[in-house]
Amino acid sequence: MTQILNNRLIDVDAKNFKVNNLYKVSSATSLILGVMFILSAIGFIFSIIFIGIDSNWFSLLQDNWLTVIFKLHAGIINISDDPPHGIHLLDILILVLFSIMCYSLCKVLKKTNKIWSLIAFALSVISIILFIATQIAGRSTVMLVVMIYSIIMLKNKIFDKVTISSGILAGVFLFIGDLTVGIHSNIITVLFGIGYILLTTWFIRTARILRRLAYLQPLQN
Repeated sequence: MTQILNNRLIDVDAKNFKVNNLYKVSSATSLILGVMFILSAIGFIFSIIFIGIDSNWFSLLQDNWLTVIFKLHAGIINISDDPPHGIHLLDILILVLFSIMCYSLCKVLKKTNKIWSLIAFALSVISIILFIATQIAGRSTVMLVVMIYSIIMLKNKIFDKVTISSGILAGVFLFIGDLTVGIHSNIITVLFGIGYILLTTWFIRTARILRRLAYLQPLQN
């Protein structure tokens, strides 16, 4: 009887170890995404302030699809050049890292809403396939997934109101900007910029919560 109990405890410890490691990896992934978006914004601001100065070392980071959409709304680049189209390695990397983070969120939120948690994770995977296949579609799924997870978080005590509201508002503002690409509007440009900041905030705060779970959250079946 004692041996059976010991074996069960070993199994539980092993499962907890795997889950905790998943949370640690996902926390790091979410933090990397937040930092990448921050660097992208810094690169964009750098290129605006120091016009004519070579900033190639920031060029890769400032060309994620959200920054491109912002430039289109601000009239900095032209929609006729079709800048969002094509395989962008930075965007693929973002989508992959995002999907890894979503897998962990699915684990955390499955007790709150299993169906929608799985749907959100599935969408994060589909977005990668869709983008590679079409070279333009799929990336906006990130905003939808962020909104879905943030809404699920409303009924989960682990996540705070700042994280939840950041995710929901980011999704709304960025979707508005994505659906109106090609329209030059100061209001849309400002809302999209706010959405970008809120999304970055969501990534960083989610990273902090996942890291806390890695050390404090027991395994939940």
